[in-house]
Amino acid sequence: MDLLTRKLAASHHTILITGRTGTGKSHIARKIHEASPRAEGRFVTINLATLSENLIESELFGHEKGAFSGADTKRVGKLESANGGTAFLDEIGELPPRLQTKLLEALNSHTISPVGSNREVALNIRVVAATNRDLKKMVAAGTFREDLYFRVNTFQIELPSLASIPERIPLLAAEFAEQAASRQGRPFFALSPEFLRELISYSWPGNVRELKNCLDFAVAMSVDGKLDADCLPPYLKASPGSPFTAEIGIAYPSDYREAKSHFERSYLQAILKRFEGRINLTARETGLSKVTLIDKIRRYEIDVKRIKYSAYAQEKT
Repeated sequence: MDLLTRKLAASHHTILITGRTGTGKSHIARKIHEASPRAEGRFVTINLATLSENLIESELFGHEKGAFSGADTKRVGKLESANGGTAFLDEIGELPPRLQTKLLEALNSHTISPVGSNREVALNIRVVAATNRDLKKMVAAGTFREDLYFRVNTFQIELPSLASIPERIPLLAAEFAEQAASRQGRPFFALSPEFLRELISYSWPGNVRELKNCLDFAVAMSVDGKLDADCLPPYLKASPGSPFTAEIGIAYPSDYREAKSHFERSYLQAILKRFEGRINLTARETGLSKVTLIDKIRRYEIDVKRIKYSAYAQEKT
């Protein structure tokens, strides 16, 4: 999460996340919630693209028993269930005009009325909305209310395609690998340089969603917690020439402090290899003090002597 997103997360304002399908809008929405003052509350997702108009109304606002055919029991709406937390309105561009009006009234008044009821329920929620559509064009075409657009778009975060930000792939890959290992009950401790090189060279037409699926597969194929190129799905082939692939074999963040601890070892090994095991040059390149670098080398049991010997042997051949 960058500095701007972190600052927005700390506020109480409504946020609109835009970007192509698969760019990680729901992932960022959850990160915003987790970094917000409402982190102890619920994070409730309402995917408006998957529901009919009648179901959307009941899903958002809830209903009373007997409010319509099939309403055999009272239902609490997801907006109400998000009280104290965050309501994530995914694909808000799919919201029908009639419900756009009702949602706007709810957000302005901080109350809702369940379907089939005259009572009002207080709302104390933070709204994060997302869309892969151009809401400005929809406003111009009259298919999305202008006042609702400005209500949900207090601040906007536009997510680029994954291929346009290859420098973030190692961080995302490490995070997704850790999550996949936790779900699958498998060990995980390292991303090999070859594994990262393959990820960075790929075009990722499915964006962050495809990367996450890829890491699920890789963790399932891994042996002893290490992810190497053999763990990748068969379709994923490296495309040479990525400007972000370093000569040492991996791409890495320019600010070392952002690096995830579980791929620090691969990162440091790669930089040490580039500088033939020389501590001073490696410390200068990474921005670490010499003392901190040596401490990390000891912690990760990196064999600097072996790296120096390999460089020497290569020079002699």
